[in-house]
Amino acid sequence: MSFKVSGGCFCGNVRYTITAPAGYTHHCHCSNCRRIHGAAFVTYSMFPRSAFHWDSGAESLGAFSTSSGASRRFCKNCGTHVAGEMGAFPNVISVSTATIDDCAWPGSPTEDLRHGWIKSKAPWLDLNDDLPKHEKWYPGLAAAIKAINEGK
Repeated sequence: MSFKVSGGCFCGNVRYTITAPAGYTHHCHCSNCRRIHGAAFVTYSMFPRSAFHWDSGAESLGAFSTSSGASRRFCKNCGTHVAGEMGAFPNVISVSTATIDDCAWPGSPTEDLRHGWIKSKAPWLDLNDDLPKHEKWYPGLAAAIKAINEGK
């Protein structure tokens, strides 16, 4: 069965297509993600870089580093944060899941969805779902990213 999702920024200048399911999706509550998105938390899906293609607007992308080795890509026209890249994992691209058209599911196993960095979540946000919650990163995250990076 083939997999394909497309997405992009708010103004439409930046568009992408992804042809393999995400290896992992999570809700991040860290202060960097909250601030860069202007939201209570952000949902990221991590895909094999080889399955990700900028269809248009690559020249409209800006980059901003919020931590060592991490670069966030955003549309210079509308400001939408579209993706992130980690120097330690060059074969992985982290996509802001809500930028996928129609908020389609990114293809990662739904049972792996969880909240991370809840120790720094917005104090007024109540997490009333049954998803696993972790103070920082969940213990298996590094292995999940490494597996995507190595094409497993």
